[in-house]
Amino acid sequence: MKLLLSSISGIAVLLLAPAALAQLPAPKTVDLGGGLHVIHGQGGNIGVSAGPDGVFVIDDQYPNSAAANLAKIQEIAGAGPRYLVNTHWHGDHAGGNATFASAGAMIFAHENVRKRLSGEVPSIGLDGKPAAISPEVAWPVLTFTQGVDFHVNDETIRVKHVSASHTDGDAMVWFVEPNVLHMGDVFFNGIFPVIDLGSGGSVRGYLAVMKETYAQVNDATRIIPGHGEVATKADLARQIAMLEGAIAAVDARIKAGDTLEKTIAARPLKPWSAFAWSFISEDSFTRTLYNGLKK
Repeated sequence: MKLLLSSISGIAVLLLAPAALAQLPAPKTVDLGGGLHVIHGQGGNIGVSAGPDGVFVIDDQYPNSAAANLAKIQEIAGAGPRYLVNTHWHGDHAGGNATFASAGAMIFAHENVRKRLSGEVPSIGLDGKPAAISPEVAWPVLTFTQGVDFHVNDETIRVKHVSASHTDGDAMVWFVEPNVLHMGDVFFNGIFPVIDLGSGGSVRGYLAVMKETYAQVNDATRIIPGHGEVATKADLARQIAMLEGAIAAVDARIKAGDTLEKTIAARPLKPWSAFAWSFISEDSFTRTLYNGLKK
């Protein structure tokens, strides 16, 4: 089994235009040992299991990076993708669907992913604008409500839908025997997370799912976040502690009757300012928490 994922360097491209994406460096791999590899790509972390039953892939980043990612998977796995699971609908995780499907991948996802990609449920992008409908070839052809198990490459790969957190269609993927968990964007390692309230995401739900996952992993589990470096249970605990503290700090301002503007000015997230990054500033995460907690 081989596992591939993108590094934290890829998350900044969430704000870049397609022309800028095309000029970014090609994906690179780093051998983590034990059959694990990392691809430093342009979007969310990609997972791959390669073996005699074919290549199983988790997420595929942007349309502009899809061809390069396919080439990298071919280089490392010796074949193209046969199965593809989307952890959710965002373009930095499912934007390469059309290219991967055209290369022979069968796409699996929670039913809400297909609804959003197909436009059955209108979606607002993270830029606040209506999201474009994806071409039909990019839509998942097999959807699930709770989850689905794959038995390939002498492994059990367990795909499980989780309750509303990052979006309303999130799924995690557990490689059972090697004890590797891909959490999708329900885990941003070491940085403020994106909680997409416009796509059914939930502030309290996000924290609840992280806590549920923490109870299910052990110290030997390798955790693949949606963005960031490969993590441990201890890393997940630090992220949970940040989110607990941040939620409590903003909730206190809400209970005190503060407006959103007054709450932002008070800088309740100052103790966690080191978690801010190019896409999610301290102020913008305060806004997300305030709006999510006021619902």
